[in-house]
Amino acid sequence: AYGDIFPATGVEMEAPVSVFSVVWTPEGKIVYEQVGAVIDRFEGNTQGKAAVFGLLHTAGLKLNANPGDAVFGLIQRIGHFLGGRGRSWSKEEDIPEWWSSKSRGADDTDEW
Repeated sequence: AYGDIFPATGVEMEAPVSVFSVVWTPEGKIVYEQVGAVIDRFEGNTQGKAAVFGLLHTAGLKLNANPGDAVFGLIQRIGHFLGGRGRSWSKEEDIPEWWSSKSRGADDTDEW
């Protein structure tokens, strides 16, 4: 749970190969960054989790942090409402008009 302290496990994280991507404007401004798209979820010892979720998994915090997970989406929204704990996605007013997806954070993908 949030705020819990987990003792060191001594387990070394073996992350699956992941793809990272960035989209820039012609002016060189980053407008989208995606991290941790796993290529082979059976590789490594994180049960297919990459980036921070792989680290948390290795530390002993087993989150179901997959797109479409309602509980994870609720946790993200509560964190945004409370404020001061970072963001999982941009504020609506900061998202450019050309961005068509309405999915945010752990929301299910709406593009297909």
